[in-house]
Amino acid sequence: MKKVCVSLIFFLFLFVSCGETTGVEPKNKGLAGFAVEFAEDFDLGSPEHRIENPEGGIITTINITALGYDKKPYTKYNGEVEIGLLYGENAAVSRITMENGYAENIEVKMRYCLDYDRVVVQEVKKHDGEETYAPTGKMGVSPVFYTNVASISAIQGTTKGDRGLSSAFNNRNLTLKDKQMVVIAVIEGGFYLHEVGAEEYSSVYMYTYSTPYVDDNREDNSFLPVGALIESANGSVFEFFGFTEMSFPTFKPVYVEKNGKKEIKTDTSLIPAPKNINDILTSNNEMEKYEASLVTVENVTVAWFNEEDSSYIEYSQFPLETSDGKPIMAQTLYTAPLFNAVAEKPVDENTKGHHYNFTGILKQHTSARPSTWILVPRDMNDIECLDCDDK
Repeated sequence: MKKVCVSLIFFLFLFVSCGETTGVEPKNKGLAGFAVEFAEDFDLGSPEHRIENPEGGIITTINITALGYDKKPYTKYNGEVEIGLLYGENAAVSRITMENGYAENIEVKMRYCLDYDRVVVQEVKKHDGEETYAPTGKMGVSPVFYTNVASISAIQGTTKGDRGLSSAFNNRNLTLKDKQMVVIAVIEGGFYLHEVGAEEYSSVYMYTYSTPYVDDNREDNSFLPVGALIESANGSVFEFFGFTEMSFPTFKPVYVEKNGKKEIKTDTSLIPAPKNINDILTSNNEMEKYEASLVTVENVTVAWFNEEDSSYIEYSQFPLETSDGKPIMAQTLYTAPLFNAVAEKPVDENTKGHHYNFTGILKQHTSARPSTWILVPRDMNDIECLDCDDK
């Protein structure tokens, strides 16, 4: 029995010794992924100290190392990789060829970065019979770097120029903070939030899907008040037919103590005066600057429309026309239901209804006609008749 045990121990020793000497071939071979490192002088920033994010983008260089399944450099790798960002966009060269497992000093120009981001490197290949490259699933990411905190003006003002001028941050979840923000209008499905001090791209629709209720000790403590100051808000940026929204938002009002009770702080003096848009109605680029903002159009009449059309039956949208023939749509059903657009539309080309100044929130819907821009009064006080006493 002793002789058998000794022989077994010797056999095990020989097996282990051979494994250490020659190495055990890993189950997975070849490329596992990539290590992505920034140049040594690149400042990653931090949540407390964020790096500058210039308009042209953040320019730096990266080094890429192919890795095997043993997490060591895989120097046998020769292949093509694409370089992008987790959320933003790389405006420099996006596809390169790696040789012998390395690619060094590769320029990356990082645009559309907010809050935090990473550089992403992934292997791509052309499959048999295909002309385009497709990812293989082998990838690597850089350390996190921290840029400017999100703001309304950044979300609305950074567009990619497609139809409806969509936000460059479409489909990204972001947190608004570090800017003074005030509620400028509240409707059944959400509220409009304004960045105090910003004159253009200053407002955004917060789509809560229902009346935005809040915890407040005011007598009417059921819903968010107009003029409420908002400390921070989080939501997902979403383009609804060209109209930028933040969907399913959470928000934190500014509270103050009054008589030992907590109340939401309000300041209606921070709500900006409506912007007159008569001169820019035909310029989508200029109108985009005031999307979701308070605007006004002066001396308009209701243009002819078919009240049997679905746009009016389903959405109560009807056209307005300025004195020089420029169009804009209006919607009054939910906020100013006493306004009778059908009664105001012209009987014929020579007979028009009353003249009005219309004020309200500016929305966009790229399928609306004759204008993709829609004016929504906050209430009947936003509709001023200029000649009702004369007729």
